[in-house]
Amino acid sequence: MARIFNVNSRTLTAPIAAFTLACLLFVYSRTSIQAAKRNAQRHREADGGQINWRNESLRQHGVLGRPDDQEPVKQLVLGAKSRVEKVVGKGGSRNKEEEALRARMGKRQGD
Repeated sequence: MARIFNVNSRTLTAPIAAFTLACLLFVYSRTSIQAAKRNAQRHREADGGQINWRNESLRQHGVLGRPDDQEPVKQLVLGAKSRVEKVVGKGGSRNKEEEALRARMGKRQGD
């Protein structure tokens, strides 16, 4: 006589949850290992090819600055932002009409 398996939501929930948690743990561990490798590489490059533990200690205690990120997307965004600020100015630019309107409304220059 063949065995009859009881298949319902209770018997499927535990294996599905275990599989989901295993996938999440795998992805998290892989990304954290890759981030640690990138971070170590960035610190190695900042120290001239080999990690200098004294400089690393000074960085952790806030005496030395952090090494620059080498991410091209981040550099592209920050570079574009700085170029826009250089052209427009930090506060933006207003024409004479806007300034006259703001003066009539009683707003100051910095508002």
